[in-house]
Amino acid sequence: MAAITVSLDTARMAAVISTTGLTGATYTISRTSPSGSTADVRGHSRQTLDGTAVIAHDYEAPLNLPLIYTVTTYDSAGNVTGTATAAAFTITWTECESWLVDLARPTNSLVITIQSLDALTFDFATGVHRVLNRRAPVLTTLPAWTPSGELVVLTGTLGERDQVRDLLGNGYPILVRSSPDQGIGNMYLGVTQFIEERFLTLGVRSERRFRIQVVQVERPDPGLFVPIPPNTYQHVKDTFATYADLKAAVVTYDQLAYTLPPDGESSPIEPWLPDDV
Repeated sequence: MAAITVSLDTARMAAVISTTGLTGATYTISRTSPSGSTADVRGHSRQTLDGTAVIAHDYEAPLNLPLIYTVTTYDSAGNVTGTATAAAFTITWTECESWLVDLARPTNSLVITIQSLDALTFDFATGVHRVLNRRAPVLTTLPAWTPSGELVVLTGTLGERDQVRDLLGNGYPILVRSSPDQGIGNMYLGVTQFIEERFLTLGVRSERRFRIQVVQVERPDPGLFVPIPPNTYQHVKDTFATYADLKAAVVTYDQLAYTLPPDGESSPIEPWLPDDV
């Protein structure tokens, strides 16, 4: 019989969903928000079921909202073979800062100060047709497109600077994740350009300001845009001298795969050019 429990990943304020007793060919783990909207957990939408237990990480879970997580299994024909639902789970976030979430390498995500997201520009597909001997034009207008604007964020260390570079430069949309009472909630943004500024004395301070040109996008398909675990074999070799050391420190493969990089180290999709040559 399927069972599901949810716990908190305090390092990234994410939901960790543990399931057992699954049977079938594929499975989906989803969450339902207070509005009744349902969203699949990224990387766990109609995935092949290998075994009877699955652990999922939901780095996009909205903050300060009660969420209901459900696991559903299907047979090879797509028929439902079982479901299980967890008790309501809330990630409590009381900080003023927001999260900037990397959808490709979620553990690159970081708490960041948003300096501004002041103006959102809503453009229309509009046709203005002037008619002879008529003062007012004939106007044809479609619904407004999603807005565009400038997101300005601040970083305090060179490690955070590298994380934000990798997050903005990997070609994936980003997620601004904040408490709803901050006026944003969860907002997915496509990056069209970003500028890194040294706004204090050049070469003396590590603080940076990133001015990011963005356009709001729909949440990327959780079955197609699948996150990559941050750990690598090289990192495992560098961290643990022997296999016995690894077994003593790490209990599960999931824990190993999602071991966070050391402070100040990010996991780029394609590393930036070295700055020491």
